Amino acid sequence: MPNRLLWVVLGLCLVAASVVVGRRLVNWLSTWRARALTPALLRILSRWVRTHSYSDAQFFRADGAGESLAERRRTGIERLAAFFRGRYPESTAWGARLRESFSDLRFTDANRVPFPFARYMHEHFNLAAVVTASDGPRLQHLDGHWTIDVSGSYGVNVAGVARYKEWMARGLERTQDLGLVLGPLHPVVADNITRLKEISKLDEVSFHMSGTEAVMAAVRLARFNTGRKLIVCFAGAYHGWWDGVQPGLGSERPIDDCLTLKDLNLASLDVIRRRAGEIAGVLVNPVQSFHPNAPPPNDAVLLTSGARKTGDASAAYAAWLRRLRDVCHEAGVPLIFDEVYTGFRLAPGGAQEYFGVRADMVVYGKTVAGGMPIGVVCGSKHLMRRFDPEHPMRVAYVVGTFSAHPAVMGAMNEFLCWLEDPATPALYDEMNERCAQWARATNTGLAAAALPVRVVHLATVWTVLFVEPGQYNWLLQYYLRAEGVTLSWVGTGRCLGTMDFTEKDYDALAAKLVAAARAMRDGGWWLGVEHARKERTMRLRLVREMLANLILVPRPVRSFYAEVMRRKKDDHVASHSDTVNQIFHIISSSVFLGCYVLAFWDLTTAMWAGLAALFLRQIGHAVLEPPCHDKEATLLGYNTRNKTLILGAYLVIPIVNVVGSGAYTLDALRPLAATVAYEWFLWTATVVAGRVAYLVWAHGPRLALVWLVKLVSDPLTDVIAYSPRFLRPA
Repeated sequence: MPNRLLWVVLGLCLVAASVVVGRRLVNWLSTWRARALTPALLRILSRWVRTHSYSDAQFFRADGAGESLAERRRTGIERLAAFFRGRYPESTAWGARLRESFSDLRFTDANRVPFPFARYMHEHFNLAAVVTASDGPRLQHLDGHWTIDVSGSYGVNVAGVARYKEWMARGLERTQDLGLVLGPLHPVVADNITRLKEISKLDEVSFHMSGTEAVMAAVRLARFNTGRKLIVCFAGAYHGWWDGVQPGLGSERPIDDCLTLKDLNLASLDVIRRRAGEIAGVLVNPVQSFHPNAPPPNDAVLLTSGARKTGDASAAYAAWLRRLRDVCHEAGVPLIFDEVYTGFRLAPGGAQEYFGVRADMVVYGKTVAGGMPIGVVCGSKHLMRRFDPEHPMRVAYVVGTFSAHPAVMGAMNEFLCWLEDPATPALYDEMNERCAQWARATNTGLAAAALPVRVVHLATVWTVLFVEPGQYNWLLQYYLRAEGVTLSWVGTGRCLGTMDFTEKDYDALAAKLVAAARAMRDGGWWLGVEHARKERTMRLRLVREMLANLILVPRPVRSFYAEVMRRKKDDHVASHSDTVNQIFHIISSSVFLGCYVLAFWDLTTAMWAGLAALFLRQIGHAVLEPPCHDKEATLLGYNTRNKTLILGAYLVIPIVNVVGSGAYTLDALRPLAATVAYEWFLWTATVVAGRVAYLVWAHGPRLALVWLVKLVSDPLTDVIAYSPRFLRPA
């Protein structure tokens, strides 16, 4: 009986363990299906990929351009650099003085262009934007020039700089009697809270000094009040610089408390349902509707046009947010909107109003403080609690001494009062419609000029798309600056319209964009239609460069490879220019490649097929193409005369066998085929070994090995070099 009881207990334990393991396995599989792998991959690559800079020559030929196009590009970029030096001498000098002491400036410079191009650009360009005044959508630079500002002050500027100047001044005037007093609150704080509660439709409010800090507070409160640690965010979203919500580049700590899922993916909803007991909150950046599952556009990663995908997915994204809202509600998981960027830009009520979805917590920033720095968290009462009434020592420490600065609160009140003005919604409608009309007109102009550039927008947030592949698309930001357009540090990645922009301003902006794209095309930075398969070629080049960065190839090996490829190129130039000869080489090389494999189990067939290919190959040299004896001799290979003599020996071998056998019927000759094949193989090995021995004696082992590797790999490189244009890299 005790033994039976023991077995029952063991069986129950085994069943329980199987259930636990099975459940975890199901959760793991469902999470794997929905998980965005790019952030984890980027973190791994960030430790492996080493700094790599193009040489001056490589800089202009990164996409495989020819010498004439490379020279045209060199001339164009030197002219562009000279233009900036001449037009902005004071700004350039100011930036040069400050750069070594101001780490923020060095960081933005480092992320302005793809890193292989960075060295050359840093040596030739210094684009410090130093401005002294603003007037509508225009900025005055230190050198006195006025430019159109499309940076929107990183998202702060929605209503136009004149309004912000007024709000900041009136807010300061309203609170100046209190000055810098912190701790005691100015009466205006209560009015701000009331208005924010009405806008967010939530119970409580807390103030912070930046959008990033507000996100940190929201995440901490969600974890504290749910008792769970996992935060779900979506691929490509940006929630500030805090590493707790940066699972990809920019975070060095292990990320085991932030799960990045695919946006607009039903599998992600399934993960939220299954793992609801672990999830403290689902963090959403509504601007994701602009580029679902892709990182915020940034010129620093723009190496091909495919690196920036976007489109107006507002309707689809609204439907997705509604489904997400329902799933979070059913699962008891808080839904958190990060509206630091979208709040009060898309609509007076932010993304909640724009998409028609209500969140459990909302984070605001940027424009809500009327031009002053701010971060705001609005949430339901049970999520905003910072202490546990049952456990007095358990506290969510979320606090900030500057969180309700009087001057900030005064400017915020001015903005919130304006926001509730009955005339304000119409201003939003007009602003968004003007931007939409501008985007349509601009795209029409770009298409009419046959320029590979388009713009897309979400309300007044817009970005540049490139409809043709190109490794120099990031250069457009420099041409735009030359035309008098001020961009943010992400360049052409994310730009903004504001209520300042009139139709006349938008017309000027469209003209500048077309002019910049035309100047870039005239500079030769986009390959023409004559470069077939250019996107495939660029991607292959990028893959090769990435592998070269990841795999540590010893310098002697790289040097040896370069020597082999140089000799192949010289060989092609010396005696492979006839088109028919190239076709013969494609055929013979294809046969050789097949024979390399076939020889392991059918040497006879491989040698006979290989010899036929060899004859075809030699006819191409001896008959169709000039022998080029001297040039071939300099390559340490056989010249045409040598090759013909060796080929003659191959003909002698079967003749000797036939004469020696004394049999001249087909049936009698058939058994000789295998014997002849083996003798051909021995002759081939003797010729190759003899040549290697001679080269070792005459030139040393390195060049002998170069010749041998070149000989063995020639069939593969010949097929690539002489393939038809639709196969050959541009």
